[in-house]
Parts: sequence; C-alpha cells; structure tokens
Amino acid sequence: MRDATLASYPIPPIPRPLPRLLGYLSEACASLVDRRLGLNIVPPTGIVELAAPTFYYGKLDRAKARTKERIRSRYPDIGRRFHRIGLPPKVGSFQLFVPGYQDACHWLKIWEQFPEQAPPPVTQREFQLQFEKMVVLDYIIRNTDRGNDNWLIKYEQAEAFTPDMRSLLNEDGVVPMDPETNGAQQDRDMTLQIEGNLIDIGGEGASQPAPELPAEAQTPSQPQPAEVEWADVTVPKVKLAAIDNGLAFPFKHPDEWRAYPFGWAFLPQARLPFSDEIIDLILPKLDEIDFVRALGEELRQQFKKDKGFDKKMFERQLSVMRGQIFNLREALRTGKTPYQLVMMTAQYMVEVKQKKKKQKKRKDSRMPRPTVHSDADEADTAIFPSGPGPSRGTSVVTSVLDAPTASEVESPENPNRVKGWHDTYKQKVQTRNPFFRWW
Repeated sequence: MRDATLASYPIPPIPRPLPRLLGYLSEACASLVDRRLGLNIVPPTGIVELAAPTFYYGKLDRAKARTKERIRSRYPDIGRRFHRIGLPPKVGSFQLFVPGYQDACHWLKIWEQFPEQAPPPVTQREFQLQFEKMVVLDYIIRNTDRGNDNWLIKYEQAEAFTPDMRSLLNEDGVVPMDPETNGAQQDRDMTLQIEGNLIDIGGEGASQPAPELPAEAQTPSQPQPAEVEWADVTVPKVKLAAIDNGLAFPFKHPDEWRAYPFGWAFLPQARLPFSDEIIDLILPKLDEIDFVRALGEELRQQFKKDKGFDKKMFERQLSVMRGQIFNLREALRTGKTPYQLVMMTAQYMVEVKQKKKKQKKRKDSRMPRPTVHSDADEADTAIFPSGPGPSRGTSVVTSVLDAPTASEVESPENPNRVKGWHDTYKQKVQTRNPFFRWW
C-alpha cells in the first residue's frame, strides 16, 4: 500500500531558472550569438511558422480545418472567403540538419579506451580550438543543458591514397612522393655510381680507394617528420556542432537545488588555457561596450517575437549574460582555463540608467547626508543593499579587476572619453550557491 501511494505521487521535476515556453527563441538566439562572435559552431537556426497534420492540435482546430475543407470542396464561392484553409501554423525554431555527426560521448569514449585511434596532434589542435569556441558560446548564453550527449563531433578518419589518386596528386604536386620509394631510388642510383668507379684489384698497380658514401647514406634511418608520415594518407579532420541550445538564457544563476554544470568542464581539454587564436577573436569584441549593447538589442528583437514577451524578465536575462561576458573577459585577459572559468563567482551586470537632471535646485536648508566609512572602503570594495534587478542572494560590489583603460579615463587631454564597463554597468555578485554543486 505504501509503494502504491508513492507511485501515485511522483516527485515533481526541479524547475530551471528559465522563462517558460521560450525554448525555440533560445535556439535562434544561440545561433545569433554564434554568428556575431564568429564562432560558426551552431547550425543555422531561425524562427519559422509551419503547419502539418503530424503536429499536436486540439480537437477544435482539427474540426475547423475539416469543416472548411468540406465547404470549399462543395461550395467554392463560399470557400474563397475564408481567411485560412487548413490547420493554423505554429511558430518554432528551424535548424539546419548536419549529416555525418555523432554524439560527442561516442568519440570521446573511443579516444579514451583506444589511444591508438586518437587523432594526430594536428587534428587535436583543431579540435581544441573548436572546443574552446563551444566553451565561449555556452558560458555567454549560460546553457543549463550542456552534457556530452547534446553536442556533436564529425570525425573523418585517415584514408590511404589509391594508385589513381596518387598519380593525380603527384602530377599536381599536392602530396610529396613516397619517402620509401625515394629512398630506394636514391640507393639504386648510388650503387650504379659506385659500380661505375670500381677498378680491378687484380691488375697491376695499386687500386684506387672506393669513393666514400655521402653522410646521408652513412647515417642510420631517422624517424620521418609528421608531414612525411602522413604523406600516404589523408590527415584526419574533426568538426564540432553545438546543438540543443533551448535551455539557455536564464533569468538568474542557479541558486536553489541544482547547479546545472557544464558537461565539458570535466574533460581534459578544459584543463588547458585558452589559445591565442580564441583570445584574439573574442576579447576585442567583448571589450567594446557598443558590441555588447548591440548584441543585447538584437536578442531583444528576437525575444519580442513571442506574444508573452516580458520586458522585466528579459532585463534580468541580459544582466545574467553580461555578467557571464564580464567573467569571460577576465578569464581571457589572465590566461585562465575553461575549468577555472566555470569556478569563478557568478555575477550580474545591471545597466546603470542615467538620472535626468532636475530643473529646480535643492534647497540649501537640507543637511548633507553623512558618509559612513568602514574597512571595506579601505579595500576598495563596498557592499550595499541590492537595488532593482536580481536581488536575492546578490550584493553590489565595486570591481577592482576591471580597471579603466587610458581611453576611458577623463582628463583635460581626453575630454571625449569612451565609457567602459565600470561606467555603464553595476556589478552584483552571486552570494547564494545551489545545494548540489555538481548535479
């Protein structure tokens, strides 16, 4: 009886900190962020309206569609007056299918269990670059559902050249000739040259010494470089596709039960620092406030396509994304690893709205407010009650990491200074952690 009672009342799933029924917009916005950053790891995704009988429709919608079809077939004049014939279209995300890809866990297990099947160093470096691109994307959009089963890898293994392929490639000069064939031909040429210079030792006179072999022929065979070793086969290629981005863009950092960690944070690739190519590609864009603002405005236009668009909810989503961008900037500047990046304290970056100047001046009779000094002021860190925005489990902090650059400092020589992060956004640090950190 007790088991039956437990079965009839299952434990409800733990809700994620995401707006409801906006997964299709999250998919499209992840593709937008991917294009703006120049990552090119998310298949092209857009918002479309489609109708099909295989979609879910209520009984009323299906009855209307059948009735209109019958009226149009029997009474064409009346059927022309209908605004729509058939089932109503549904709005959703449409993503380009990528052939030849498999779950990342498939190849990761093979490479771990069979090291001899692992990619060569050249291919591993290409995989590391694409892996870091996925790290940048997932961290900025704060993907809460990134396991090793929802990102894809396409691994094209090495293939041996056929004789026909080799003859064509040799004529074009794309691939060098077989080193073994070259070595055998050189040995034969050297033997003929030596035999031509031999003198009969049985004749009169002293025999002339045989010519010495070149140093290359005397030295033992050296291991060939990687380029020569891969001369007979094609170099393996690897590509990465980040799919399943529907559970991204949360309105707050996880602070209740689950932490929703990134699955890639436990891979060995996450223990390597960010490469210079990724730093040069991403950091200049994130340093520009105009780029961050333009990206937020484009995301706003995408989320506005939903009928239940909530302006305040979207502002909270932007504050989370800007906080992620702020941490990513610091990690790229200091040369941290992806694992160290996810261990950084979660932050919110709330946009500072400029107050309008009042025309009437305040009366001088009002006494100025006293300033309170504490030990926190000496450490250049001040904590205040949180204002509007994500206030639960957060505190306002004046950051000392993001020092203004020379172009952002106001001086007589630089009157038209560029506003930086410390002028545009107010930093709020997440102080409440979820109960389960790695689940």
